[in-house]
Amino acid sequence: MTDVASGPERLRMIASSLSIGGLQRHIFLCAQQANPRCSTYEESLQAWLQLKRTAKALDIASAPPAWQGDLSRPVTPVEQGNGTILRSKVDCLRVCEQGPIAVVYPDGVWYHSVAGEVLDRIIHEHLVEGRTVDEYVFAVDDLSAPSRA
Repeated sequence: MTDVASGPERLRMIASSLSIGGLQRHIFLCAQQANPRCSTYEESLQAWLQLKRTAKALDIASAPPAWQGDLSRPVTPVEQGNGTILRSKVDCLRVCEQGPIAVVYPDGVWYHSVAGEVLDRIIHEHLVEGRTVDEYVFAVDDLSAPSRA
């Protein structure tokens, strides 16, 4: 029998607890960069912490299991997450100006100046309600369009 602690079932359990497979949106935020260029390290860190706090307060993002990332801990069953949003911190989204920068998928909407009140608006208006915050959008990838040859 395969060891659940190290096999694909372990990954399926983590994905399920994070609501992967039932998500509506995924936000990637340029934060805690190794070589900060679009915003300061401190500003991007604060934006990331704000995103985490607000997503938790609104109950829109599911938590991973306590044993995730620690192969020495026994795997215990976890409930499927009920969140609708996944958030990921990335080192750099390669725009490197007017940050922090964020992109929301599957909508393909790119935002600048993602901190403080702007981030709150993006969370409430875009992530929760599905409406873009147009004055901070600088690009949109139409992921449903046929690829350019």
